[in-house]
Amino acid sequence: MKVLGEKSLSSKVIVGLNILFIIISIIDIVVLSIIIKVVGHIAMNENIQNNIFDLTFFIMIIITGIIALYIIYQFIKIFKNLKSNILFSEDNAKRLNIVSRCCFIISILYLIIAIFTFLIMGKLMEAFIYYVFAFSIMLMVIFAVAGIGIKILGEIYKKAIEYKEENDFTI
Repeated sequence: MKVLGEKSLSSKVIVGLNILFIIISIIDIVVLSIIIKVVGHIAMNENIQNNIFDLTFFIMIIITGIIALYIIYQFIKIFKNLKSNILFSEDNAKRLNIVSRCCFIISILYLIIAIFTFLIMGKLMEAFIYYVFAFSIMLMVIFAVAGIGIKILGEIYKKAIEYKEENDFTI
């Protein structure tokens, strides 16, 4: 199977990324409607402690969802370049660095969720709180490692572009 060009793997990845973009957009819209409902419950003074936790949780989900959409958008652009046989371009290296920074931002957000869960909501002593804490730490580590990996890949890509340009000048 071809990796580059029309009717290649990169073309199929673009389709998959577009579908994922639509799915995450729909999830963000649903979460936004839940946030509006939770704010209404807080305004009516209904079970404020749980509603504040829900509000914080859903706000973090929507923020990470928006950042995830931006990451997917960057990958769509990278794969469109690959589909067009544009391999070694500065745009791709810049996009990889953007994705890396976004992964670090998501990692920090999940660290904030973990700290918030442990310090503020840990007083509830419910098993669910500990699951949220563990899940947040796990996602924080995953996104930090992904950010580091993509940053390294971006730097390797920059070096490859430099070598290609040097090679083009010598020929």
